[in-house]
Amino acid sequence: MSQDYKILHSYSVGSTNDLAEATLSREAVDEFTVFFADYQTNGKGIGHNIWESNMGENLLISIVLHPVFLNPADQFMINKIVSLGVCKCLDKYITGQRITIKWPNDVWVGFGKIAGILSRNLIMGNRFETCIVGIGLNINQQNFSPEIPNPVSMYQIAHRAFDRNEVLKQLIDDVKHFYSLLKKNLIEAINQYYLERLLFYNTSATFIADDQEFTGIIKGVDEFGLLLVEVEENVRRYNIKDISLKVH
Repeated sequence: MSQDYKILHSYSVGSTNDLAEATLSREAVDEFTVFFADYQTNGKGIGHNIWESNMGENLLISIVLHPVFLNPADQFMINKIVSLGVCKCLDKYITGQRITIKWPNDVWVGFGKIAGILSRNLIMGNRFETCIVGIGLNINQQNFSPEIPNPVSMYQIAHRAFDRNEVLKQLIDDVKHFYSLLKKNLIEAINQYYLERLLFYNTSATFIADDQEFTGIIKGVDEFGLLLVEVEENVRRYNIKDISLKVH
């Protein structure tokens, strides 16, 4: 594995994204600097969601990227390559179950959520300066709060504990792999890999939008990160605030 990255470990932080952002406000931070914490007192998901993780059992990290080569309009590509990196990492540890990306920012094993991604982008004018990519990956946690809909961990799937540091290094290496494809502008290849992993791609699924339940077929994600859903032969675009997927 390549070692051109830096891991900054903390015992407990508010959130690794907040720590990375505060550090960036004070000083220059090299690309692929990784802020890694054993515990977060204020772990966040999308919107008002929280990210639950027991002390020292999972991966709670933020990776600093400087994708200055990327057009700000294409910023969802970062989400794609990081999601693919998480999947590629999990492929090495989990067998016999499908690992998918649930749009827009989760990775699932079967119908359990094993990872979440939360990015913050710093864009100056028409230039993409910095992206802080927060990743929560459930590794060794065995019990979760009943309020969380469908969590799952590597331990629960494989029935054994994993070395967090080993998984972290593998994850960084796999994210770097897809980031290198993005740097080479291999957009079509990335998009194809993404569709192959996209949960319910080209499959009938049940959605809720505007308080209405309906059936549709996910046809992909557009360049702005909007979900494309075919309903009665018409393709509609949705952002995360406007639609939810009904899994069970």
